[in-house]
Amino acid sequence: MSVVGIDFGNLNTVVAVARNRGIDVITNEVSNRATPTLVSFGDRQRWLGESAKTQEVSNFKNTVSTFKRLLGRPASDPELQTIEKKFINARLSEGQDGEAAVTVRYVNEEHTFSGTQLAAMFFGKVKEFTAAEINLPVTDAVISVPGWYTDHQRRALLDACNIAGINCLRLMNELTASALGYGITKLDLPDTTLDANAKPRNVVFVDMGHSNFQVSVVSFVKGKLVVKGTAYDRNLGGRDLDELICQHFIKEFDAKYKMDIVSNPRAVFRLRAQCEKVKKILSANAVTLLNVESLLDDKDVSAKVSREEFESWAAPLVARIQEPLRVALSLAKLTPDEIHSVEVVGGSTRVPCVKDAIAKVFGGTLDGENKLSYTLNQDEAIARGCALQCAILSPVFKVRDFSISDWNGYPVEVAWDASFNTKGTDAALEVFPVANTQPSSKNLTFYRAFKPEEADAKEVGYTITARYTDKAIAERYYPAAQTTTICEWQLSGIKKYDESGRADIRIKARLDANGIVNIENPFQQVVVEKTVPVPAAASAKSSTSSLDSAADAAAPESPATPTQTQKVVEKHPLTLKLKYATGHASDAIATWQSAEGDMAAADRLVIDTAEKRNALEEYVYYARDKLDTTWREFCPEDARTQFQNELRAMEDWLYTEEGEEATKSVYAEKLAALKKQGDPIMARFRESEDRPIAERDFKATATALRLRAESEDVAHIEAAELGKVTKEVNDKLAWLNDKIAKQNETPKHAPLVITAAEIRSAEQALQWTCNPILSKPKPKPVVPEPAAAAPADGAAADADGPEDSKQQGSEESTKESMDVDE
Repeated sequence: MSVVGIDFGNLNTVVAVARNRGIDVITNEVSNRATPTLVSFGDRQRWLGESAKTQEVSNFKNTVSTFKRLLGRPASDPELQTIEKKFINARLSEGQDGEAAVTVRYVNEEHTFSGTQLAAMFFGKVKEFTAAEINLPVTDAVISVPGWYTDHQRRALLDACNIAGINCLRLMNELTASALGYGITKLDLPDTTLDANAKPRNVVFVDMGHSNFQVSVVSFVKGKLVVKGTAYDRNLGGRDLDELICQHFIKEFDAKYKMDIVSNPRAVFRLRAQCEKVKKILSANAVTLLNVESLLDDKDVSAKVSREEFESWAAPLVARIQEPLRVALSLAKLTPDEIHSVEVVGGSTRVPCVKDAIAKVFGGTLDGENKLSYTLNQDEAIARGCALQCAILSPVFKVRDFSISDWNGYPVEVAWDASFNTKGTDAALEVFPVANTQPSSKNLTFYRAFKPEEADAKEVGYTITARYTDKAIAERYYPAAQTTTICEWQLSGIKKYDESGRADIRIKARLDANGIVNIENPFQQVVVEKTVPVPAAASAKSSTSSLDSAADAAAPESPATPTQTQKVVEKHPLTLKLKYATGHASDAIATWQSAEGDMAAADRLVIDTAEKRNALEEYVYYARDKLDTTWREFCPEDARTQFQNELRAMEDWLYTEEGEEATKSVYAEKLAALKKQGDPIMARFRESEDRPIAERDFKATATALRLRAESEDVAHIEAAELGKVTKEVNDKLAWLNDKIAKQNETPKHAPLVITAAEIRSAEQALQWTCNPILSKPKPKPVVPEPAAAAPADGAAADADGPEDSKQQGSEESTKESMDVDE
């Protein structure tokens, strides 16, 4: 069973696995620890991850990035047009069910792919290189999500996993994963089992990644973490800093070089890529140079940039960092002084002005004392935490006990039709408020009134809706364009069991570990009166205890068993049918799974065809070179000339339109035809190298066997047997010398008289014949029996003496041991 953690990032994705008693970050097919989160589409195939990165400039409009930001979002979301559009090269469009999607040109046709489909494609690539690294199929994984992901986005990501064939054990909030990696490895956390009054360690985790800024306040004790407060700015990340630099130089270069960069999206993309490099260099250097060759109209551009200039441009953005930090502290009801340390993760936290802004919230400065801590790997902490969570959930690994209490970021309410209320006008109840523990479940009771028009109905229904409250939009920055409705269910099977005029309905609302809301286990509770037997103990107490003489008479017929009326609670299961959910329908997922399988097979065929074409091209160059060098003597002149002509013709064919468009089977057939001519030549050449070695080894073995047969160590073996060994060795040597002589007289290009394999086979047969004879052990020496001891009285004993003495002694002993009565 694979234990995999995936940090699904907007720019790069990192994968970690639990193995060898630890957590390892694995490398992809080009040995990089971070894989670009990209999908590129071509005329014949798709490119995913690293291969898509190489297509990003040349296949600009059909390479899709930032699709993590499209998951579960409606195409009508204004943020897609105002923010995301400038970071996505492909054309934004509307997919199935109104989900945000992109339109690209694939296999010479326009195709529209939703964010869910794009994520599924990429996860397929993640599965591939992960399985290749760990030599196990990847089935189970824990995947990270931003804490601000809504139910809609979380369900969309689970659908993507389903399409890709990944069993997602849990969607884990990114900073909760980082906190797990921190807490499970810290051995100095307060231990409440030793000191009940020990104060928890409060740590703030800050993540500024490529596209968003997240803060989480976490309380630690030994073996447990509790998330106390979170806050986010989902549109503040490293890419926004890159964009600041890019927009500055667009204006400068337009004025300096008289070019209209904005009119050319490819030029803007290339300039933004260089601005990202500038940002990284300025994190460690005070000044750097921006250079872009042939940016537009074959013009090279360059400019000097200082860190001071960059920080002045970035000041408005950096100022936004402090608000989420203050909100998270406020929700956690903690002050900066109560914070033990601030763990920073995410690549963009390396920017000095960002670190300085974080430090100031906690009363420090970047150049002076501060609470910033860098004990976690900024790029890999989330993936490692996810792998640890997967190991905890896996039965294969034994992990130190560690409890995780996560935090609900958006308030959730359950709503119903108020017209069915038995009293009051309430139509909703907040079930999971902000800061509610995640996962958790709550039992809810509804009293549904029966309306007069339902008097004759055998069964009635009831609609229940789970949704985010208005406070989610006002206080938690819930995406305004996204519907607040999570799910809608229809309860059926409600019956009128009594004359109370209402139905007592019970359900369980669950906020699971993935942050997804569900309703389950609905039933109608009815209280009825039933006649039940009186318990035996009660009956005994109520009977008389007096006995009279009549008790000895015949007993009359026993009276009827005493009974009593008792209220009994009955539970009648109800049918729960899902009317609306934010995820995709099962038939849509099945269709996408089939399409993904077809596209993956097409990709595999293109790759296999290219490999077979490369093999054919490689063999052409290899054989042509060998025919002029090492193979020259092993091929007749006319055959060599003909083979060279065929190789030359094959090379020319490969670069024709027919050769470029040929199928895998055609390449395989042509390669086999060439090898049919080249393999015998290559075999004769290799035999010329291998045969002398085999001959040398054979003669060494034969000589060693003959010397053994003549040595004193085998003097105990019969001469006839040793003669067999000598004869076998001489016969085999004579056979070998004869064959070698004939081979030496034969031209090198002629068929072989003897091969190295035949010589080695003969050597093995010689050993099997001779070794059993020469390995016979020497006979054991005869050990003489010890001489008999002389008699005690010194008398001489004849040959029968000892036996007679024994017999006589026995008789005397018998006589002495018997009493004879005369």
